[in-house]
Amino acid sequence: MSHKELPDKSKLTSGTARDFGGAPIAMAENSQLSKYSELGKPTEEWEEFYAAHADEVPVLVGSPEHMRKIMVDLKQRAQSQVSPITQGLKVHDVQMPTSDGASISLRIYQPMSEETLRPGLFYVHGGGWTLGDLEGEDLTCRAMCVRAGVVVVSVDYRLAPEHPFPRGTEDSWEALQWTVKNQKDLRIRENSLIIGGSSSGGHTTAVLSHRVKNGSLLIKGSIMRIPSVCHIDRYPAHLGLHSLEELKDAPLLSKRSMELFYGYLNPPDTSDPEASPLLNPSFLGHPPTYLQVAGMDPLRDEGLAYADKLRNAGVPVKVDVYPGLPHAFGYFPKLTAAKKNADDLISGIKWLLAGAR
Repeated sequence: MSHKELPDKSKLTSGTARDFGGAPIAMAENSQLSKYSELGKPTEEWEEFYAAHADEVPVLVGSPEHMRKIMVDLKQRAQSQVSPITQGLKVHDVQMPTSDGASISLRIYQPMSEETLRPGLFYVHGGGWTLGDLEGEDLTCRAMCVRAGVVVVSVDYRLAPEHPFPRGTEDSWEALQWTVKNQKDLRIRENSLIIGGSSSGGHTTAVLSHRVKNGSLLIKGSIMRIPSVCHIDRYPAHLGLHSLEELKDAPLLSKRSMELFYGYLNPPDTSDPEASPLLNPSFLGHPPTYLQVAGMDPLRDEGLAYADKLRNAGVPVKVDVYPGLPHAFGYFPKLTAAKKNADDLISGIKWLLAGAR
């Protein structure tokens, strides 16, 4: 579903119940509805999946330790259902010193091919700035490397709340600079680097995309998958970002999840564009961007608003929307939509590498 096909207004009325594949979830009476409300209606496939596997679909709430265990279990279950790509690439980890005297890990995925140099993709994993590691999106990084023919550099940035804002962003920024500096040794072709990430990694991607607008680094494109791009206390009223309330009890990621994640991140100024990249005063010079947005995701409306900001600034943008599916539905690989989501990601990478045409 392309962005231009999105509904202009919702056919739903306030106060109705929304069933997300389980018990009905009531919306607040007299709440304002998003113009994209229709996208939140669960698909038949999701309803059937949830009915059979409700115990496998958590909601991320609680302490960081509790949510980290939930995420590890979720990722291990997903990885047990998919065979990792082991042929056609080589994978190794390196340690990168950071500006504060520590070090972080980077995982390098390189295609096994006769070509001397390949395009590059710098990737930031998701997890609400609080969860995740190099293992969590290893399957995705392997697929991007082999199927899109790119060298992938995945960053194991430090997590909140142990390392609050902006440490994770700075780790990622320094790792991006390291990647550019070492692109020849990494067999990355000059001026071919894409940056990307999922969820909170999409947030970091947005921040880095604005940092490179001044030409300090030449980036060919950005990939933002189910991104968070604005602190939930700073939604601009005129943008009509209502999915957070409409889908506040959605599976996996709820409004409470986002309240906790932003609390753990703890940015001192929530209106700072580095905490809320949607609030950047200008999007001119932003790299061409490919976005993926889930229709039943509380973050849906802010992702689509970011796409509108890009389009209004004349930035080439491609959006794939997945109606009726929750945040991070790719962790349920049995879904047909999860397979399409993975295929679309490869197509999005190739679109950026082809000059976003």
